[in-house]
Amino acid sequence: MRVGRDMSVVVKLSPLLRKYVPGYNHDEGLVIENGSGKRVRQLAEAANIPHEKVSSVLVNHRPARVGYVARDGDLVLLARVIGGG
Repeated sequence: MRVGRDMSVVVKLSPLLRKYVPGYNHDEGLVIENGSGKRVRQLAEAANIPHEKVSSVLVNHRPARVGYVARDGDLVLLARVIGGG
């Protein structure tokens, strides 16, 4: 993972969301240029992930919501959780 001088936002995906991003590399994640100032829902959509498929968000290893506005250098983890019984 390398964040340049523009301090882009890095987005990492859980296994159930990776299918939306061909060639996704979990070690590097997705570097969203100019991601600062965008809501998590917008970051998901920029990566072609329908925001309604995102059921859990962590920003810098802390719980957040899809409405969180990303800041320079944030690490955003998007996850889809399914349950069964």
